[in-house]
Amino acid sequence: MTKAPPGEKKYKTRLYNPLTTPLHSLSDWGIGVGMYFSTLASMIVVFALAGLLNVKNMLYYASKEYDRDRFEEESGGFPLMNPLKYSTVCMTREWVVCVDCHERNSYWNNIFVDSYYGTAVNPVTGKTQILINRTTCAGAQVEQGIWNIVTLLFLIVGISLFVSYQNQVEVRLDEGKTSASDYSILVSNPPDDAVDPEEWREFFDGLLGELTGEKQQQVTLCTIALNNHRLLKNLVQR
Repeated sequence: MTKAPPGEKKYKTRLYNPLTTPLHSLSDWGIGVGMYFSTLASMIVVFALAGLLNVKNMLYYASKEYDRDRFEEESGGFPLMNPLKYSTVCMTREWVVCVDCHERNSYWNNIFVDSYYGTAVNPVTGKTQILINRTTCAGAQVEQGIWNIVTLLFLIVGISLFVSYQNQVEVRLDEGKTSASDYSILVSNPPDDAVDPEEWREFFDGLLGELTGEKQQQVTLCTIALNNHRLLKNLVQR
C-alpha cells in the first residue's frame, strides 16, 4: 500500500483499513504514527491477557460466596452498575456500634455520613451510640491474592518485553524510511578558520574513504554557510 500524495486525482484511492493495514504502511505518515499504532496493538494484547488471568477472581467476586446480597435489588437499577458485580464492591452490610467514631469530625472523613453513619440509643444504658454501616463480605483471601500477584508479575514481564519489541520496531521503521538525518554529518569542533569549501571537501572525502574503503572522490559539491549555528542547533534538537 502506497500513501497517495495530497490532491491525488489521477488514480483511485481508498482509506487505510484499521484492521488489515500493515505496520510499515502506517509509518508512511511518520515513524511516530507507526509507533503509536504498534503501542496500541501491543497494549491491547497485554491487558487482554491480564484480564483473562483475572477471570477466576471476577467470577468469585460475582458469586454468592463472596457477597450473598450481590445486586439482588439490581432489577430496574442503573445499567452501568452491572459490571461492578465482577469487582470487590460489597453490597451486604450491617449496622454495628463504632466505639472510636466521632460523628461528623470532618467533611472528607464523613462525605457519606448520611449513608454509612447513624446513631441509636442503648436500651440498657440509655446513652446515644454512634453506628456504622460496615460490609460483611470476606476480606483478602489467599487464592485471590495469588492471582493478583501472578497478574502483576505478568504485567512486569509483558511491559519489559513490550519495551524491547518497541525498540526493534523503531529501528525497523527507521531503516525503512529515508530522511535528511540519514545523510547528515555533525562536526562538533571545527576550526574557526576553516572556511575553505575545498578543504572541507577533502576532509569529507578522506572520512568517507575510511568508512567505505574507496579512495575515489565521493563528495561532488561542498558549500559553507556562516553564522547559522542557531539554525543548526534547532535542527539537531529536532
